[in-house]
Amino acid sequence: MPVFSYKVLSHQQFEVHPSLQNIYDQQSKIVLISSDRSVINDMKVMADGRGNEMEKWVAWTSRLRWVMLGVWMLTAAASVVALPNLQDIVRKTEQKFLPADSESLQAGNLLEQINPSSGSASNAVIVLSRNGGLQQADRQWLETTLKQMERDKAELGITDVLSADTQPNMKGRFLSKDGSTMIALVNLPKADFEEATKETLEKLKLRLEHAPAGAKAEMTGGAPISQEFQQSSQDGLKKTELLTVGLVLVILLFVFRSPVAPLIPLVTIGISLVISRGLIALAADYGLPVSNFTESFLIAVLFGAGTDYCILLIQRFREELVKDGDKREALTRTMKGVGQTIVFSASTVFAAFFLIGFARFGLYQSAAGVAIGVVVTLIAGMTLAPALLLLLGRAAYWPMRLDAGQGHGESRLWNAAARLASKRAALVLIAVAVLLGPLTLLFQGKRSFDDIAEINPNLDSVAGFRQVEKAFGAGEVFPVSIAVTSPQSMRSPEALAAMEQASADVMKVPGVQEVRSAVRPLGRQLTELTVPDQLGKTSDAIGQLKDGVAQVGTGLEDAGRQLDSGRSDVDRLTGALRQMASSTQDAAKGAGKLRDGAAQSADGASRIADGLKESSQAAASMKSDLEKLLAAHPELRKDPSVLALAAKQQQLSDGLQKLAAGAAPLSQGLIGMVPALRQLSEGLDRLTNGQLEAVQGVFSLNDGLSKLTDGLKQGASGLRQVDDGLGKVQAAQQTIADDGKRQIGGWVVPAEALNSNELKQALDYYISSDGTIAKFDVILKSNPYSDEAMDTVKQVTAAMRQSLGASAIADIEVYAAGTSAKYNELRSISFDDFVHTGLLVLAGIAVVLMLLLRSVLAPLYVLLSLGFNYFITMGIMEFLFVKLLGFPGLSWTVSFFIFLILVALGVDYSIFLMARFREEYRPGGVRAAMTKAMRTTGSVIISAAVIMGGTFGALGFSGVGTLVQIGVGTLIGLLLYAVIFMALVVPSFSFLFGEANWWPFRRKQTHDAVLRSAAPDSGEPA
Repeated sequence: MPVFSYKVLSHQQFEVHPSLQNIYDQQSKIVLISSDRSVINDMKVMADGRGNEMEKWVAWTSRLRWVMLGVWMLTAAASVVALPNLQDIVRKTEQKFLPADSESLQAGNLLEQINPSSGSASNAVIVLSRNGGLQQADRQWLETTLKQMERDKAELGITDVLSADTQPNMKGRFLSKDGSTMIALVNLPKADFEEATKETLEKLKLRLEHAPAGAKAEMTGGAPISQEFQQSSQDGLKKTELLTVGLVLVILLFVFRSPVAPLIPLVTIGISLVISRGLIALAADYGLPVSNFTESFLIAVLFGAGTDYCILLIQRFREELVKDGDKREALTRTMKGVGQTIVFSASTVFAAFFLIGFARFGLYQSAAGVAIGVVVTLIAGMTLAPALLLLLGRAAYWPMRLDAGQGHGESRLWNAAARLASKRAALVLIAVAVLLGPLTLLFQGKRSFDDIAEINPNLDSVAGFRQVEKAFGAGEVFPVSIAVTSPQSMRSPEALAAMEQASADVMKVPGVQEVRSAVRPLGRQLTELTVPDQLGKTSDAIGQLKDGVAQVGTGLEDAGRQLDSGRSDVDRLTGALRQMASSTQDAAKGAGKLRDGAAQSADGASRIADGLKESSQAAASMKSDLEKLLAAHPELRKDPSVLALAAKQQQLSDGLQKLAAGAAPLSQGLIGMVPALRQLSEGLDRLTNGQLEAVQGVFSLNDGLSKLTDGLKQGASGLRQVDDGLGKVQAAQQTIADDGKRQIGGWVVPAEALNSNELKQALDYYISSDGTIAKFDVILKSNPYSDEAMDTVKQVTAAMRQSLGASAIADIEVYAAGTSAKYNELRSISFDDFVHTGLLVLAGIAVVLMLLLRSVLAPLYVLLSLGFNYFITMGIMEFLFVKLLGFPGLSWTVSFFIFLILVALGVDYSIFLMARFREEYRPGGVRAAMTKAMRTTGSVIISAAVIMGGTFGALGFSGVGTLVQIGVGTLIGLLLYAVIFMALVVPSFSFLFGEANWWPFRRKQTHDAVLRSAAPDSGEPA
């Protein structure tokens, strides 16, 4: 029969059954103690139903340990074969960070409708540059290369190529002003992260490898940057994974001083990681968001938290194993002691990551997949790890020897911290607040949205972006695209004029470099269509008219003067005309006489002709008579006188015949002259009358010239007044034109101009075919990822809405898309989601802590310590990266994910400590219970913090800025929380509140605490 001893905890005593060594009665508060530990263990199982369940669980694990190991290994192998690959899913998944109803997504959907036939889902920008300016050979090479790409677009997998050659009207958009850089836009049919896009980009890179010597050909833009960012993340992930495994192995070797014990967490977590990856990839097919962060956090959390749980198991198992050497009993006690702690600890991590799924922001939601990994790891930690412990037993700690009475040791440092906190609790809390509180003021919430700064600056996409930024301006690669909708067509002159006015109004917004639209395809105003320009041209025409009027006036004045001087000539003309009329009258009279004389001459000539004819006939008859005479007197033929007479007679006859022949034409001529002379006479009469009328006309002309001279003088005077008036109109219009060039006062598009090829090309590019959707490209002066750019987006959309809202376009809606617009929305959405999701996470963790600790007060100061630690960590981070390293701010997701990790994982250490505190507690023994908890769990907490911080710290070598900052921040925060808050702050709160720790519930002594406090090895008297 065992020897009994007892200790009275109340004034009542009860009879004890002799077969039981230990009875804890809730009403009597009596504990009886014996040295027979086997009876104690049996009593512990009987006293706590949960112990019986745990014993059954351990019994099943002991019998099926080989089966469990085999099942887990087969499951891992099956998941590799049958389940999707997470990396492939992440690589192919488009990173949709924004909610479906966000403005930038709506804008993107609208802009796709402007030219739906293009089939473009992403793009790349080819950048050709040379220091000192491009040469003609460089331009020819690029032109030839682009033509080859256009020719081989089916082979390359591209949609089309836009360049200075294909868009000659927009040449200025493709060549920098300094001539050092030329760009071309290649549209791609697939999204940024598609495998087809990656293959296309690789083919395009090959085409750019043969750039002229001295010139650089690079690719940037949405698709190349996204692909290289993803590749950098994957490379960083592989590096992080190797570093994490190596770091965990080194820490475990140091903690356990055994090459065997580290295999338990490595095998457990390795199998869990393989299965979790497959399950998360499968869940992604059903809508679970995933990103590059999903796998990074999965590795860090599983290796960190999983290792912590395994350390807790292995350390406690060693502590229990050295008591009696029984593996099954040791594991039973271990699982009873820390099993619930591990479950609750994993529950907080699960709750934190699960509740992220309720965020609106897709990137935050992508971390929810870690919750699946936590569940798998918890199950493995409660089955596979215990099975491995049972399989290995003492061999798990080889070459270390485990002797009776040897546990894992208690920390002297934590024991000293417990003494300090218990004696000076309030002073410790005040000192921590005073010393660390100022660090929280360093946290100003500065965030950076520059994704390009996340990756290696030597990558082609980053170098290309920087070159375009230098040559064209920061906003050239990622402009802000404004989508404007209206139920009526915007292809009308009135709507285009409204667009021009809106473009001008947006140009006035600070930070805007250029506005491109249907009316400004090159980013410059079409001045020939503006009212000021047209007024300027009208002013020029008026100036020319004014000069013409002045010249006419001068001419009229000269004509007036000449007319004045010519009136004397008119007088002389009048006298001459009178004299000519008199002379003509005399000539007419002479002509009349001549006519009469000619008539008489003609009559006389006719009579002469008749006389000559008769004379000729008489002379002819005389010849006949003379012949008769000679015939009668032949002797006379020889008579010289007679012969002479005959000869004369013959001459006379011939002469008379000739006179008669000449007289006939004379007579006829004289007769013909008579009508002509009659006409001459009549003409001279009419001339005389005309000259007399001319004299009268000259008199009238003289009078008219006098009046004309007066009129010319009056006209010249009037033209001088017109000249003055035109001068004033010209000056006024020129003033309006000059002012209008600075303050656009109007814009006029002739209807016929809409059919011009240049304007039609711009309309088709910027306005949908039905005219209900229009696009504006706004080029910003600042980096598209900067706060200045995001603030400018708000001003641009406000100016656009105000300008178009007051125009002829009815019922307009304005949406902004593009990098700056997207991150402007992310800035507010991510912050609101941070607050919303952060509160959910805190509430979920608070519920888990309340269920574990059966208290409301204790979870409150635990959460308070976590919050204070977070702000201190962020202050240190901002000081380190912003103040010292010169970053514009912490990466925009860092504050959220560091909060999530520090709260979700940091609370594990609180659970380790507070669960042991609860286990050790007995009424009135707060100080002893917390001191014992700190001594026994301190080293575990430090080891866990080092491992967890180390796994996340490995992200610092990933090469991706966000992961680097998250890794460094988590390392700082977890170590700070373990060393300062777990060693001093949380214990000080527990010491300070004493029995009120369990408020509002009444805390009762646990069975294990009774047994520990009453057992012979407790160090307390029986």
